[in-house]
This record gives sequence, C-alpha cells and structure tokens, in this order.
Amino acid sequence: MMIYLKLLRQAVMDKYKKIYILGIGGTGMSSIAKYLSQSGLTVKGYDQRNSYITNALEQDDVIIDFILDDITYREDTLFIYSTAFDISKTNLEPHSESSNIISRPEFLNQLTKDKHVICITGTHGKTSTTALLSHIFHYNNQNVSYIYGGVTSFSGIGGHYGKNSNSLILEADEAFETFKSLHIDDLLVTNIDEDHLDYYITYENLVDSFKTVIENTRNNIVLNLDNSELKKMVLSKKSYSYSSLDESDITIKDSETILHDGVEYKIETNMIGDHFKSNIVGAIYVAYLNGISIQDSLISIKHFPGVRRRAEFLGTSTGISVYDDYGHHPTEIEATIAALKDYTTGRLYVVFQPHRYTRTLQHLDKFRSSLSKADESIVVDIYPSGEKPIPGVSSKNLAGENIKYIKSMRSVPSYLSNRVISGDTILTIGAGDITLLGPQILKYLDEKK
Repeated sequence: MMIYLKLLRQAVMDKYKKIYILGIGGTGMSSIAKYLSQSGLTVKGYDQRNSYITNALEQDDVIIDFILDDITYREDTLFIYSTAFDISKTNLEPHSESSNIISRPEFLNQLTKDKHVICITGTHGKTSTTALLSHIFHYNNQNVSYIYGGVTSFSGIGGHYGKNSNSLILEADEAFETFKSLHIDDLLVTNIDEDHLDYYITYENLVDSFKTVIENTRNNIVLNLDNSELKKMVLSKKSYSYSSLDESDITIKDSETILHDGVEYKIETNMIGDHFKSNIVGAIYVAYLNGISIQDSLISIKHFPGVRRRAEFLGTSTGISVYDDYGHHPTEIEATIAALKDYTTGRLYVVFQPHRYTRTLQHLDKFRSSLSKADESIVVDIYPSGEKPIPGVSSKNLAGENIKYIKSMRSVPSYLSNRVISGDTILTIGAGDITLLGPQILKYLDEKK
C-alpha cells in the first residue's frame, strides 16, 4: 500500500493548478509559495497569525486563511504541509493519505527531479549563502530559480521562479533529514555542528546524514575545510574546497583577500563578520564551477545587501545602534557577538531568546559561554516553537555573572534604557518573536530623548 501511495504521489506534481500551503507564514514555506505563485499557479495557504511575511505574500496575490476551520479538502488542489505543522488538527485529517496531500520534503523531492539543482547546506550559514549565490547569478543576468528561508531587500521573500531556466538554487535543510529527499547536482557544505539532536539522537547520526547527502551529489561538491568535521571526512568521490588552508582550491588569506590559481582577489562586502566572509568564498567557488568568473562574482557581492535578521542593522537612537539576528545556536551567537565587537565601539548588550526547550537543554553550558562574550547579556523566556516544557529547563538556567534573566521582553527596553549610553550597541538574537523587540527598543529610546 505504501509503495502504491508513493507512486501516486510521484505523479501529482504536474496535475494541479491550485496549491494550498499549510504553515505558509514560515520562512521555508513562504518561499515555496512565492516560487509557485510566480510559476503561474494559484496559491493559497493557512497560518496562525498575520505577519510581515503573510502581508508580503498577500501583495503577491496569495490568499491566506487565519482560521483553522476554513481549511477544506478539495480534489483539484495540491496541499503542501510543513513538517512542523500538525495536519491531524485540521479538516484534512480524514484525507491525509490522499495523493494530493504531501509534506514539504515530498514536494522538494519531486521539484528537484528534473532540474539542475545547486544546494547549500550546513548547520550555520546556509540561508545567507543561498541568498548570496542567488544574487550572484541574477546580478550576472542568469535568471535561475531559487528557494531559501529568508528575506532580502533585493528580492523580498526568498522564492523566485526563473522563467526559461532549468537551474534551481536551493537551501537544503538538515532538520528532519529533509536534505536527504533532494536530487542534488552541485552541493556547497558550509559546516557541520551539533544541532537537531532531539531528532538525530547522536551527533554521529547527524554527521552520517550529511555524508550520505554529500556522497549522493551528482556533480560538484564544495566543502569548507576550516570545519574540522568536513576536513576529516573521507569521501569516495572528488570534492573541491575553500578555507584558510593552503591546500584548498580557493584560499582565504585574510578577511579581505582570497587566492585562486596564484591570483589574489579582494573582497568588498557590507556583510559583517569572518563567518560571512567564509560563506562568501564558498558561494564564489560554486558560481565559478557554474561558469561565473571570480571577478564577476566579486562585483556582484559589493551590491549584496544581506539577509534580513542576519546581523541586520535596525537603526540608531541617541547614538545607540540596534541590530537583530536569527542566531539560535551557541556557535552562531558567538560568531555574531565577535563580529559586532570588531565592528562597533562602546559596550555590546545582547538580548537572547532561547529557541525550544530541547535545544536549550542540549547546549546550556555553550549558551552561557557564548553569551558571556558580550559586555552584558539578557535572557528572556524560551520560545517553545510547539514544544512542551521540559521540567527544570528554563532561561533562568543561563543566568550568570554578566548574564541577567528577565522573564518578559516587555521589561527589556526600560531596563536597557537605564544602562546604555551613546556609542553602545544592542543586539537582539534568537529564532522566535524576539525580532519584534528591536523596533520597540528604538521607539522607547526615541521617546525618552
């Protein structure tokens, strides 16, 4: 029965002109919605709340429901649901085995079958690197399709249907092993680090999953050898590399200089931090392997504005700068803190919202270590992202010498306003609704002038 169902689902992709996306307000699903809408299909969807993303989709003629009971099954519609979405709580539940109700990984499996697919994966940096690579291609007049879970000022939501192009640049997500369902021609791997262990159980399982995806890549493989896990990985096929090591195919000499085939090139970018410089070099090399010269990539990089919520500058008030970032893993937090400490003067205040109880439990000590690198850090309550609380796991566990626990985000603007002075920097960071806090801090500071 399951084999028959899979065969049925393989045939559904070309049947439908109407698409309904469940969880359409998420960054990953919204980019699919935009891609499908631009391809000429009628796209609708459901999300639990109005947001910047749902507003942007509605401007692109995507109709969105916000009431769960408004979702109704139709035989003429292809339903695509997020892996984080519980379909059993909808009116679709009696039809959940129907061939026109598929998960995001199933959709991406079908989408990538007949295209030239360039994927970017890694525990950190995959969204911004996918956005950058998409920008490089488009700046060089190659109208490729792309799908990634982020928002940029050059294209808005990270989905685009490239008419008359068979190439697709795709962010390949390791969560729930989604990247294993993809048919990949070229692959860039930025790094491997401990994450999603609630799913993988062990770090070794996570690494094995990455290796399987790398080995199944059909053409070019590009690896970051500055990542210890990728450096020691033994593969059965040829791969290319970038890193600060001389043995790499393209070498990072310093924060501004790279070396390829004996020729030095200078990087000019608006992106802050050495981790972004590393991602830039990976994107340059993938573009090079697909026919775009290094010099042409460097010119386009000068004009790349970055991705929303990746060390995003929100504004200043009374000489105090406010940034926002999506980082929710200790490595990401430490890299962003280091980047801002190098880039700014004055003291750095960090406000962190942990994302999920499981991740907080897995990385308690590492979170403390990362947050302690700021002059002062504040932690607010955990954003559960659908998880049930774990007894004994709380943001209070992260409090320390220069890490203060404040239960509610509403209290943060007032607390900070009594501590910051002109020249200081505030960073809000996390994958939950903490992104709403930065503008509130700026407003509070403005009103206190």
